[in-house]
Amino acid sequence: MQMSETRFRWRTNPTVIARYVMGHHVPAGMEVTLKPNEACVVVEDGRVAGVATQQHMEVNPNVGLLPRLFGRSQPNRSFLFAFLGPHDLLLPVEVTTSDGQVLSGMCSMRVAFTRESVPRLLQVPAKGAHEITVDELARALHPEVIAHLRGAMAGHDAEALRRGDGLEDLLHTLEQRMRPTLSSYGLTQQSSFVSWNESESQELLRMRRDLEHLVERNAILDATAAAEMEAALNARVRAAEQQARMANAEASASIAAQGALERARWQELAATEGVQHDARRAQEIAEAEHQVKMAQLEAQRQAEQAAPEQAKRDAKVAEATRLFDEVQARKRQRMAMEAEREQARLDAVSAGSDKMIETLTRIAENSDDPQVAMEALRQLAELRKADVGAAKDAYRDD
Repeated sequence: MQMSETRFRWRTNPTVIARYVMGHHVPAGMEVTLKPNEACVVVEDGRVAGVATQQHMEVNPNVGLLPRLFGRSQPNRSFLFAFLGPHDLLLPVEVTTSDGQVLSGMCSMRVAFTRESVPRLLQVPAKGAHEITVDELARALHPEVIAHLRGAMAGHDAEALRRGDGLEDLLHTLEQRMRPTLSSYGLTQQSSFVSWNESESQELLRMRRDLEHLVERNAILDATAAAEMEAALNARVRAAEQQARMANAEASASIAAQGALERARWQELAATEGVQHDARRAQEIAEAEHQVKMAQLEAQRQAEQAAPEQAKRDAKVAEATRLFDEVQARKRQRMAMEAEREQARLDAVSAGSDKMIETLTRIAENSDDPQVAMEALRQLAELRKADVGAAKDAYRDD
């Protein structure tokens, strides 16, 4: 999915059948041009609002003024973009014939959507997958196709199958039995064939896998080359179908020769894309290494420019720390001196108090006058009380 300034491209991968896109992933005003074999299912608030085909449209328009006046808000939109087809589903086949031989080959089913049936594909994103490719659809159908083929081949021996005897009846039976499953995906079957040419079948299956892998690792960036590779694969499939349906050896040889030409063209395109991918990858690595080197140089330059400023900041921090330590040292010194003076004062007060206590004690013990003795005892009590209070105040934490 790619978006330019105003253009919306939902399909850049030739193997993609459909893509489910939430409305909030598409900016308002984006435009898309649907080709004749493309469709867009518009879902609003969980319901299919319509299916657009073969037109130029604004993907996610805003609600106009008139609807807003009547209370209509911007709906919750989502979109299912689909390539209607036809699509060639290539399925590996291995069966045991009535005479006990094991045949390996390929079953090809050409299927397509219609404008009316494509909304049935909404079951796929409902199960969690927002994209479906040709190979993923083939893998989903493969077990059922094999089961029906094995049942339809009962009574056919290997030689008859290689000659094509009963082939049309077998394919008709397969089409009838697969119709309900295909219809559930919105698909109708246009044609089918089975090839028992094992080498040709393996080659076609390998080409399909190669195309899928090239896209997965983003090797195909040129849309023209991708379309050419898809066209080459489709031409090989058509040639294999004709070869499977014709018993004429001369015609079969002619078709095989045409297939060889298409194989050569495919290999040329794949090789070219591989070389271009390797060159692009080498250039991307070189550019990434250059950007890393430039980032390292820029970081070094900024570090060198920041070094003097950092040194100044470190010096300021060191000076502030020194001044703080000096202030704290002076504060501790002053507090020590104040403590010494207070202790000296307390010692002096204590000495004077002891002298007074001694005098008052002597008066209280030796005085003949009871009133004098009582007064001495009262003053002695007051003095001791004052000494206790002063001692408490001296050790109080201010």
